[in-house]
Amino acid sequence: MQNADKVYGAYTKVFIQYEGSLQDLGSKLEKELNIPRLRYENMDDEPYDLVGYSEVLGFEVELRSIQESEKWSDYQYFLGTTTTDSFQEVFNDRMFDISLWMARYISLICGVTTMAENLDKQTGQAFYFNKTTSKRESSIIEVRK
Repeated sequence: MQNADKVYGAYTKVFIQYEGSLQDLGSKLEKELNIPRLRYENMDDEPYDLVGYSEVLGFEVELRSIQESEKWSDYQYFLGTTTTDSFQEVFNDRMFDISLWMARYISLICGVTTMAENLDKQTGQAFYFNKTTSKRESSIIEVRK
């Protein structure tokens, strides 16, 4: 096998709709996804917002609020994950984006609306529960201009 010695990492960028506080969402994710308790710290740089952090199964997890000025205005929170100690993988462009899978999984398990941005950065795929059809569905959404 030619690439047997290469190691790859993974990352996710998931946007979440949730009406409660950052800590409420963090508690929901901890319980529903069965992940370790998030620790909350203020960011070192402006705007010094509160951010939840955790490590689970080789991933560093970050949960934070999204500012009103960001392009996905229907989403209040951002959940990002990166495989731990992936410096070489990032440098060598050997990182897999598993955001679509994670967005679908979080929506399914936690019952929240999620979205993963597509490569074009102008569209995303939303995952949600459709109350009319009583099914989990997804749709393509565009950046609001």
